Parts: sequence; C-alpha cells; structure tokens
Amino acid sequence: MFLSSFRRPPSSNNRSTPNRNLPTTTVSGTSITRPRAGKPVEVKPQVGAIQRPFPTLSTPTLLDQPKPSIKQQPEEEIIIHVCDEGKKINRDFKCPKSILIAKMKYFESHLQNCQAVEDLEISVHCDVDIFEWLIQYMLGKEKPFLEMNKVISILISSEFLQMQELVTQCLEFVAKNLEEVVKLPIDMSCLNQNLLKQLSKMIVPEILDDIKDRKDKLVSKVYMKKLEEFLEDENNMFSRCVYCNKLYTSAQHEWMICEKAQIFIDFHGNVIAQHIPDRNWDMNKFLLFLKEQGLSWRDVYWRIWGRLPYFSCINCNSTFIGSELGHCSFHTQEPRFNSGSNVGYYECCRQKAVRFDTSIKKKGCSAKNHVVKNEATHSKEYELLMKNFTVIEEPFDPKPDIKNGLERYVLMFIGNKGGNVELEVEEDYDEDENEIEEVKESKKIIKSRGKNNEMNPMKQRVWRLDNLRLDDYKKMKEISNNLTKMRRKK
Repeated sequence: MFLSSFRRPPSSNNRSTPNRNLPTTTVSGTSITRPRAGKPVEVKPQVGAIQRPFPTLSTPTLLDQPKPSIKQQPEEEIIIHVCDEGKKINRDFKCPKSILIAKMKYFESHLQNCQAVEDLEISVHCDVDIFEWLIQYMLGKEKPFLEMNKVISILISSEFLQMQELVTQCLEFVAKNLEEVVKLPIDMSCLNQNLLKQLSKMIVPEILDDIKDRKDKLVSKVYMKKLEEFLEDENNMFSRCVYCNKLYTSAQHEWMICEKAQIFIDFHGNVIAQHIPDRNWDMNKFLLFLKEQGLSWRDVYWRIWGRLPYFSCINCNSTFIGSELGHCSFHTQEPRFNSGSNVGYYECCRQKAVRFDTSIKKKGCSAKNHVVKNEATHSKEYELLMKNFTVIEEPFDPKPDIKNGLERYVLMFIGNKGGNVELEVEEDYDEDENEIEEVKESKKIIKSRGKNNEMNPMKQRVWRLDNLRLDDYKKMKEISNNLTKMRRKK
C-alpha cells in the first residue's frame, strides 16, 4: 500500500520564481511504501531432534538449574531514501524504528502500527547535508552544533518533521543572533505563521527595535506578530469614543475623562464625563487601514503601544497616557470677567471661562510636557516611551498637514466608513436642550444597532450604566427647572 506524500514546506526546488534565494535544505515531501501481506511461514521441526518427555516428580529435574540466556533480537531499522533534487544526489540513511518514531513525530502515525518493516521504504525530498545533520542529531552521542548558514533550513525541516525540541533550539538561536540571521542571503518568507509567532515571544521589543534589517526580511513580520500577541489580551482591546474619537482600553475607561462627553452627576455629587464606546468599532480593520496608509508594522506597533502605559503629572495632578506626554495644557493669559458676572473669557484664545466652575477641567490653548514622578522615570515603560517618542507622540493640536498622530488616522478611518459611524461630536453646545437631544439621538442609534448585534455581559453593563446616567441627567435638569420657576415666583 502506498501512502501519498504529505504537505510540502517551501523550498528552492518547488518554487516558481528562480531568482529568489530560498534555503535549499528544506524537506519538500515524503512517501512511504508498505509491503503486501505475504503467506504465513510454516515452522517445521528439525530432523533428528530429540523429543524429551516432560519431567515428572519421580525423575530428577533441571528446573533448579539456570536458564540459558535469550539473545535479544536486533532492533528493526528503517531505510530512508533521500533525494536531493538540487544537487541531483540520492542517498540512503538507516535509523532504528523506535528512535524515528520518538524523535520525528511526523512518521509516528504511519509507523506505530506497522508490524513488518523489511520491505517498507521512506522517500524524503531534502538536502542531503541537512538530513545527515538531523540523523546525527537523533543518533549521535554528541549533538552537532547549529551553524549560522544552516539554522533557517534546519528550523524549517525540523518543524515539518515535528521535532519540537530541535525547533525550540533553532528559534532560541535565531532570537539570540537575529541581526546576523537577517543578513543571510535567503528569503525569510519560507517561515510560516506558527514559527513567526513562537519567535516573536522570544524577542523583547527593545532588542527588536535595535535590529537593522535593511531589506526588511524578518523584523516587520515579528512586529506584526508581537502586535497580535498583546492585542489578544482582553485588557489591551481598544474602543473608540463616539465624542472625542480617542482610543482607550477597558482599564483606562475607569479613570480617563472625555473632554467632549456629556456631564452626569451621580448620587454622591461626583461629576462624571466618561468615554462612550462605538459599538461597531473593529480594531483589526483599523490596523489594516494603517498599513494601507503606508505605515510600517514597526510604526503601527509603537503607535498602538504608546496608548497603553499611563503616568501621573506633578503639575496638573492628572493621569495621562504615554502618547499624550506633551498635553499638559494651560492658558497663556488670565481670564477676563465683566463686572458682576461670573462668566468671562480667556484673552489668549477667547475660550469661555467660569469664575466658579464645578465641572471637569477644560483644555487649555497651549501645552507643555507633563512632569512625571521620579520613580516612574526609571521604569522600563518610560524608557521605551522616550526612545520611540517621535513615532508615538500625539500632537496637542493636530492639523490637516500633520501626518503624525493616531487620532488623525482614526478620523480618516471613520470618514471612509461613512454611515457606519454612530455619532461624532466636534462642537460644544451652550444650550442644554441641544445637549439633551444629542444624547437622545445617540442612544437611539446605539439601541437600534444593538438589537442586531450580540452584546456580551460587559457591553450590556456599560449600556445599563449609560441609561442610568441619562436618567440622572434628566432628573437633575427637571429639578433645576423647578427650582428656577420657584425663585421667579418669589
């Protein structure tokens, strides 16, 4: 019975493009041939053999004498035919069946239940030198050393043959010598997604950022896998605020203040202005959009990473994310109030000023860098932030001609989506009636679209909190209007 060849990993022999320098040492396929069932062998007694009766109790026995030693049968060996199409060489290798099953899990399912291996043949399409190295690794008392020019080929071949221990050793070697590996004259596209994912977990971002990969063979792919790795964590999943278009995580939602959100007063008198999530936000589509805009995976990684760490400022006593390090806002001039009025304006930017303002802190017209606490400046996150701040930095006042900044790409992305955007609030309304209508309209849109989409318990909890805040706002408005009417009557 003939088992057809299994999947082929990429190699230089089966690629259509002749000019690409692929590792020529990759296992490209195998085939296993099994013998047909033969006739049962008849065992005949030897001529002249003396047949002795079984000893009885009355006759002396030899049971107490030591039994003759039974010679162990030699272990079955399997012949492996290696065909090197690049060098046009055919060579045979012998390997014990037990070792082949234990070390190369690829053959385990086919050889485990095979009884007779006399006529069984295995054909492998591979570079002869690499397969000889693999045989020495399995059978040799001393393991052969990994060489720089062979490590990628050995890695691909061992992954195909399911030699997980050797795969881990090769990945550790590549991670330790990544800068030398990317200089090899081979095409790294032969590494599959599984190998790239394992390799990305062995490389820390600060070391990866120092690697100079001029032809971008491997570094961008590792950045992409590292981006997927930390976005798989639920605590790092980003949502978009429908009011200010900022990206934030579920952990940041508890303390982050939205400057354009509707203000709610809870039962304890606290002023609440939180982000409202966009129910239709798709982070994966947004990442692909950033790549389409010409950003490298390195730039995408650091821009997204820059919104994760957060620090505290000594000057303004506020908490801020890393990409907004330069957003410590202030007004260059003092506010001006008319006589007998509690409402005025700042002369520097004509922004509205309130003498006794109990709401959230308004954004100033100018900004400087936050002053971070001393213990935070020595942290690993702060060092990475300062090292890549030119890429991570979010402009304080983004302009259309400024390409830097993740929020600008968010606006471009939701602009391309058109009607899929739930709500955008870019202006502050002075009239309370307009604010109420805006909130009502946003809730209707979210509610109508929420019926068609399945919401998990976390989203349902946020939805209920939003409704409670809206009810509180209506009640406070009603109480305020009643008090105003009573004062007028007096």
